[in-house]
Amino acid sequence: MEEGKLMVYNPASEIAREVTLDVIMRHRDAFRQVREGRIKKDEQLSENEKKLNKIKGLFLAISAQRDMINISVPVIWFDCDHKWKKKNNTNEDKEKNPFENEDNDYNKILETKELLKLFERDLIEADESETELDDYLIKQQTQERIYYKLTTKYFDLVDALEDTYKDIYFLMIKYKIVSAGIEEDDEITYKELENLAIEKVQEA
Repeated sequence: MEEGKLMVYNPASEIAREVTLDVIMRHRDAFRQVREGRIKKDEQLSENEKKLNKIKGLFLAISAQRDMINISVPVIWFDCDHKWKKKNNTNEDKEKNPFENEDNDYNKILETKELLKLFERDLIEADESETELDDYLIKQQTQERIYYKLTTKYFDLVDALEDTYKDIYFLMIKYKIVSAGIEEDDEITYKELENLAIEKVQEA
């Protein structure tokens, strides 16, 4: 397998391949928009237009990450549910240790999904509120011009979305929904998987 080549879960299925690749490429493009403010690679835009595009890119990145989770959830749930049932094989055990309280990757990825919902809700509420105190982008005016300024909330959210992407991509590699060019029979530690996920964030 070529080093760095992206492979998807169930490569025999063209539908699975297209859906998974599409959402990962959508996230790559969204984060380029978040960082550069451009929708097309070489388009010429004013600084104000770039900043407006950066805010729009945040919505696109959140949407792509939620879709990455939706693709991953069935595979992760199946594995975690199997392990939970194996560990709690009686009804009494299951009642004492309910699946929703289990410390597993399925519950963790659902927590990440809820976090993304909070990010999206805050973006919407900030845009709709009359105060500028909660805004990600502030409109300012001088005698000569009107210009926009990105706030610390924008930069904090960019950092947070890089973290959530790393967490999601880590699980996609772990459960072989995608592969980062590692042969299936190679031994790889969780730390190495995490480092691969970090590399993918930096490449995005």
